[in-house]
Amino acid sequence: MQIAVGVVLLVVLGLGGYFLIGSKSSPKPEIEESSELVVQKLEAKEIGLTLEATPDKKKIKFTIDKAQDIKSIEYELVYEADSTAQEKSEGGEATVQRGITGSADIKSGETSYTSEDLDLGSCSKNVCRYDTGVSSVAITLKITKAGNKIYEVTDSLEL
Repeated sequence: MQIAVGVVLLVVLGLGGYFLIGSKSSPKPEIEESSELVVQKLEAKEIGLTLEATPDKKKIKFTIDKAQDIKSIEYELVYEADSTAQEKSEGGEATVQRGITGSADIKSGETSYTSEDLDLGSCSKNVCRYDTGVSSVAITLKITKAGNKIYEVTDSLEL
């Protein structure tokens, strides 16, 4: 009798475990919304994007000439520069990648946008230490247009 109860208990536990594991790994029939947004690519010319360096090549700014249906902009400017003496002494490479990020809201009715000058270096208390060895910069813009559609635009500038 005890053997029969043990076998039944073992079968019940085995089936329960099988269904429990099977239900976790089987696809769910309901439709799940993706948490990722669909980002469409735009060409720089489609929004009139231009990059410009100051004559001393220590600052960059970007302009968007076709901003009439743009609500907001997020940007990331990336470039390679010579490593500082401290970075090299700590075992760093000869060059290091640096970046600048920011965002801006475009006011309703504005047809263009120009960023502030973006320093290729670091500034603190009105003292700037500009990076050396910068030969090009690349920018990626995440643009939100009317209707909350999101677009990505990339461009670069040789210095």
